[in-house]
Amino acid sequence: MLAVPGQPFDSDAHFFEFKWDGIRTQALVERGALRLVSRNGVDITGRYPTMAALAALPGGLALDGELVVFRDGKPDFELVLKSMHRASSLPVSFVVFDVLYKSSRSLLGAPFSERRETLEELLRDSPCPGLLLSEGVRAKGKLLYQTACAQGLEGVVAKRLSSAYAAGKRNGAWVKIKRRLRVNVAIIGYIEKDGDDFQSLLVASNGLPGEPEGALRYIAKIQVYAAYDPLNVDFEDATRDHTNEIREILKRCEDLTEEELMQDVYVDFQFDLCRGCQRTYIKDPLPAAEGAGGTA
Repeated sequence: MLAVPGQPFDSDAHFFEFKWDGIRTQALVERGALRLVSRNGVDITGRYPTMAALAALPGGLALDGELVVFRDGKPDFELVLKSMHRASSLPVSFVVFDVLYKSSRSLLGAPFSERRETLEELLRDSPCPGLLLSEGVRAKGKLLYQTACAQGLEGVVAKRLSSAYAAGKRNGAWVKIKRRLRVNVAIIGYIEKDGDDFQSLLVASNGLPGEPEGALRYIAKIQVYAAYDPLNVDFEDATRDHTNEIREILKRCEDLTEEELMQDVYVDFQFDLCRGCQRTYIKDPLPAAEGAGGTA
């Protein structure tokens, strides 16, 4: 079950949870043995020996959640990435938000509200080290989003209470609402695509929101995707035309002074703060060029 992007909202028909900055994983328990499976179907059990205690859960169980490493009380995506590549001694937790099978009986067709009640009962009756319930509330999505922002979390996920579990599908029943900030950056380069086009912009800033200003430094590679389809990373024609106008500016960068560079190739963009700008996308087409030099 996958989520589509959206904006904060309230709804009596939804349950809202915090969005955890971790690795999507299913935990399968059968006859005293545990198997951890990643989102792309890879068995990652051996990488997380600290999760062995989950084998004590009742058999015939399949849980959906995220492997998370906490630092100072908040999920740390960099640490959890480090835990992917070797048998990890990091204090990894499994934050569970859904139950797919119980006692070998499928719950995939049950509404989320029923699966949530079953999950809460399971964790109440079978507490386990390293296993945490993803907390949330009904209806008050905007309030939970504000709380997530205040606590520096990645955002929230809205789940329709009446929805069945559609494995691997984005059907709109789950909506992810990420905490996003804006920052003014200098465009310092690009990655070409097919000779006369480009696929990414390289940008720098003298400080992200909440950081003290310092020297200009590279912070991100930005890809632009079509506003009408946030899952499509290809460009709309109008967006491609305008971004190539900026590309013409970039061709002159070697001949520009630092002052001219600052004036001509700045742009505002939105980014996912929790993931450190490593994969960043401008959601909307860039604004129209202004002035003789072409400011974006």
